[in-house]
Amino acid sequence: MKHNTIKLLSLSVLLMSLSGCQLLNSKSQLRSGSNESADKALADTIALGLSYPYERESGSYLFVNGKPYPYEYLGKDPLADGTVRVGGKVVQVDTLLNDLSRSDKQPRPEPMSKRTAIIAYGSNAAVSALNRKFMSEKFSRGWAIFPVLKATLKNFEVVHAAHFVPVNGSFPAGIAYNAGAESEVWMTFLDDEEMKRMHASEGIDSDSPESWYAYGKLENIKIQVAGWKELSSAFVYIDNYGAVKIKDKTAALAKVPGTPRSPKVAMTDALEAVEDIFTKNPASLETEKKCAKWKGAENRICENIADPCARDARTDALLKEKRVEFWNLPETSGMKFIRLAGSDKAGHPKAFPDSMRCARAGN
Repeated sequence: MKHNTIKLLSLSVLLMSLSGCQLLNSKSQLRSGSNESADKALADTIALGLSYPYERESGSYLFVNGKPYPYEYLGKDPLADGTVRVGGKVVQVDTLLNDLSRSDKQPRPEPMSKRTAIIAYGSNAAVSALNRKFMSEKFSRGWAIFPVLKATLKNFEVVHAAHFVPVNGSFPAGIAYNAGAESEVWMTFLDDEEMKRMHASEGIDSDSPESWYAYGKLENIKIQVAGWKELSSAFVYIDNYGAVKIKDKTAALAKVPGTPRSPKVAMTDALEAVEDIFTKNPASLETEKKCAKWKGAENRICENIADPCARDARTDALLKEKRVEFWNLPETSGMKFIRLAGSDKAGHPKAFPDSMRCARAGN
């Protein structure tokens, strides 16, 4: 009897030990899976930074709840008598909207007369970026329909702006006046609710003393919308940080078609051109370890994403070392920029999440 009891106790201990090992193995596998998932997310974000301003459509399109419908004909009113391709067919926009209203109970979008024409020169021209802004829980209305029209902006160029994007670690785009230059831009025509969401995504906050952009109206300009008409005024977000200077010159985005007067520079080359800024303002040891598997521009983007303090210090260094050319629209151009929202002082807006701010003392 005594021996049987000992055997039963031994068996119980063994089973408990095995259960404990299985539990530890399960936890280890969960941690491993979580780490792999985090690594993949970081790798995807780094790739996103290098691909900025992201893949664009070949021509004008109607953005309908995350899906682009290519325009065949813009007509007098792209939201009424314009035509788009739907599969293999060409359909009048008014017919498409009526069909959506009947089948999906989709509300009719506001007409062009009640929309604001905003110049998209960076990621806001890309379907992928618009999806992240309008097809998420951050846009509570739950649907978005608006034209995105390909155009040429005369006497301006699309340049690398002098700060690092918190979300993807790269240089964002900005526009700069340069007589004789021409750049591809896209015109987004947004209703009031879509405008509010776009403002929020660009950090426009009326109560904030600082912001990434100043929003306003450009007057006496020339924007030729492909296959449509020329616009003499439009609204735009002006980057408060200005344009980064590489070898004492502003640098145009290589991926943006056009004829800028500044040299065209790829994102990788632009980041590598300010390597001294990265070296003088190193990331934390934890971040360096996390990003060690990536090299060159990918490594620096990784650091900017993972370490807000290093990212902001590097942006500050660009300004302190006078590697910046600020927005300037000379009176001789005959053009005018009227600021309507946002601060004219560069910095993170109040609405910027604490999780993406530098948490070190004094910041």
